[in-house]
Amino acid sequence: MKVQSVTSNFRNYPIASSYNQNKKYSEYKQTNSLPGNEIYLGLINNINFTAERQRSKVPNIDYFEYKNLSPNMKQILRKKYNNFTNEVNTEELSNSKSAYLPLKEDKVMKQFIDVCDAYRELRNEPILCLGRSPKWFLNTALWMKDGIDDYKCVAFSKYWYRNSPDGMVKIERCAPTPEEKKAYKRYLKRIQADPKHIVDVHKKTGKKIVITDYINSGKGACSFLDIMSEFAEEDGILDEFAKSIRIFGIGCMEYMENMYHDDENIPIPEVPLPERLWPYYDVIEQEFHDMPIEVFEQMLINENTNECRSSYYPHETWTVYQPNRFRTGMLSEKKLEELKKKCPRNMSNYTTAMKDYRNLLNFRILDYLNENGLLRENLNSKQWD
Repeated sequence: MKVQSVTSNFRNYPIASSYNQNKKYSEYKQTNSLPGNEIYLGLINNINFTAERQRSKVPNIDYFEYKNLSPNMKQILRKKYNNFTNEVNTEELSNSKSAYLPLKEDKVMKQFIDVCDAYRELRNEPILCLGRSPKWFLNTALWMKDGIDDYKCVAFSKYWYRNSPDGMVKIERCAPTPEEKKAYKRYLKRIQADPKHIVDVHKKTGKKIVITDYINSGKGACSFLDIMSEFAEEDGILDEFAKSIRIFGIGCMEYMENMYHDDENIPIPEVPLPERLWPYYDVIEQEFHDMPIEVFEQMLINENTNECRSSYYPHETWTVYQPNRFRTGMLSEKKLEELKKKCPRNMSNYTTAMKDYRNLLNFRILDYLNENGLLRENLNSKQWD
């Protein structure tokens, strides 16, 4: 049910606890059927990571570096942004068929800013960004006047839950191994995003931690909550953990309607809870924010936009490295080779073209904010790469 119109193009929905998952454990079914393989298709088969990397044509651009750019350099970067496909090797992009930079039209940029405004409303709440998808919106909210002051990003990719006629079910052979779980828990503790830290923040501030992600089926967020609830149960704080979080989903209803065009009623996307959290349906609040399809296509499901915003971090790579130790594209050749053997899909983040893509898109957003009087004067917090 629609309860608020943030703008004419952006809608906010509360999520009722309407999904039918509150079943006995004996009714919980498991399957060994693999989810769709489309995300594993060879997107980067032609990229050579052993050769010397090409030289970047665009400097690293974040808020601080943008503020120090000269007018002449800004003009140069505007030209590079407009001529991106002539500047880079598009075969090094995650998806060379989508070789364009988003947000060129001011209309779409304004719609994008509307989505970021919803995140600005969370400026007094602790935010946990799940994976790469919301990071463009969150970083923009960080750069804007009266925007958020900080957020925490947790690298997390892939899933081990899938839809079935009986609801969301777990696929055990796709789940992390014990060694991978131990490595991921060490990573969470290192960045202070483990369940114990979440509970401590809630106790200290009285505010629930806002977990935000792109929501379609919700199987990715469900997988994240599965491992987080397992860690919380191990630490004896499952009840406190469940009472310390809420979910802020983003997505596109028009995309859902196009996908399920034969269905009369398209449900609002939500995160199905893993079995450990079933008793907390009425405790873990959810809301969903709808965006225009142009923004959704360019900034969420565009593989190039998504891939260049952090490392792809499925559980196969948890024992290999911790993403917060590296800036995008700064891994050593030895580490790149190790990742290539363990999980080739990870590698598309580290090409020169993807770095240039990321930096030019950063520039476009910062430049638009600055030219329209929307850029904040000072930024004291860390910017997430």
